[in-house]
Amino acid sequence: MLNDPQYKKIIVYLALYGILIAILLAAFLKTPTETDQYGWLRMIIIFFASVLLTKYFIYMFISPWNEVRHQKRIGDIRKKEKNLTYRPKVSVIVPAWNEEVGIITTTKALLKSTYKNTEILIVDNASTDNTAKKVNELIDQHIKKECHVPSKEHITVKYLHESTQGKGHALNTGLSNATGDIIISIDADCYVPPDTIQNFVNHFKDPKVMAAVGNVKIGNTNTILGVVQYLEFLFSFYFKKADSLVNTIYIIGGAAGAFRREVFAKIGPYSTTNITEDIELSVRIQAAGMSIVYASDALVYTEGATTLTGLMKQRLRWKRGRFETFAEHRNLFFSTKPEHNKILSWIVLPLAIFGEVQLSLELLFLTFLYIFSFTTGDFTPLISGMVVVSSMFIVQVMFDEHREKTLSFLLLAPIGWLLFYITTIVETNALFRALWGYLRKKELTWQKWERQGVFIKQKGTITPTQPTSNA
Repeated sequence: MLNDPQYKKIIVYLALYGILIAILLAAFLKTPTETDQYGWLRMIIIFFASVLLTKYFIYMFISPWNEVRHQKRIGDIRKKEKNLTYRPKVSVIVPAWNEEVGIITTTKALLKSTYKNTEILIVDNASTDNTAKKVNELIDQHIKKECHVPSKEHITVKYLHESTQGKGHALNTGLSNATGDIIISIDADCYVPPDTIQNFVNHFKDPKVMAAVGNVKIGNTNTILGVVQYLEFLFSFYFKKADSLVNTIYIIGGAAGAFRREVFAKIGPYSTTNITEDIELSVRIQAAGMSIVYASDALVYTEGATTLTGLMKQRLRWKRGRFETFAEHRNLFFSTKPEHNKILSWIVLPLAIFGEVQLSLELLFLTFLYIFSFTTGDFTPLISGMVVVSSMFIVQVMFDEHREKTLSFLLLAPIGWLLFYITTIVETNALFRALWGYLRKKELTWQKWERQGVFIKQKGTITPTQPTSNA
């Protein structure tokens, strides 16, 4: 029983509630004492917190309007062209490097798509495990099964192998072999619901839309680390609604990104030198003045890191890639060029750098905040932060159209801010390591952690589940 992940989660949640109660009791029982000893440091913390909290509050309240705008766009298109049948061919590129654990369930999920005018391109990038064998066996089975089905009614699968290691190379190999008008990238450890591709395509009915980012959710939530990542993704993708509304999305994750083919014709293929080729491409699309939207109904479930070491490796790559991308496209910051989005150039991107500065001081700020609260008896800043984060937590869970386990996640609202300390530690570690590696020009490779396979087949369908081993 002690090794049961669910049991461990309950123990951790109870402990966090205990900490919360202890803080509230201390705030109620301890008499505040007046002191100006920490005044200047307190003001610095309030300044940093206020800037980003203001941004989050604005995002939180304008995000719901993104769905209203999307529905209006689709309605306008239907009115103008009532008989329009928009069924472009879709090419789904799945880059794979030693993905024998999840590649088959990912491919089977894609084959169950309700949108049939689709080709799947699995690009094996120098795998040394059984990825090739498993994929080819699946393709043979699929061909035999679909041989009597009209070509327009079944999805094709193609296996491509290359010896060059690097995700950018793998994606570009897929691009060069793709025949679709819409290009979708999916990671090899994902579960893609049957209607996801169709929902992606619906967003491209608007001719102004050049790219779309899907709604990525963490599929393995049976451990504390999985829950933390789930909540983190919930916050992040909720805020993408606001970014979509004002066209300031600058990160289209590789797990769920869709593009018109002409995007690559205009600005070129994926970068093979940037460790986060998806972020670099996204910023390049913004630099070209193209429109990127958030497709909240295009769900993709991915396997979150199952160990703290794996999570740190992932976040190191993300941080390093962002630094490289911002350095490469520094002319986008505070740009006055007419094709550049001024909100992105003058507010969103500078705030992203500001956020990294705050993160570098976060652990220092938190240490001071607790010392200040317990020595002076003034718990106002600490409790204010707790209330703000908990309120944002509740709003985002309630307004998530695709929420799951609503009640259980709402029960985490009072202690969610404590869970996010895990993310703070991981992100701070990644920040300093990324800066050090960037300054030393130390190269990073296509990093992975040990996959456990979070999706299994049940009653003829593929559904998200949890790994059986401990993480």
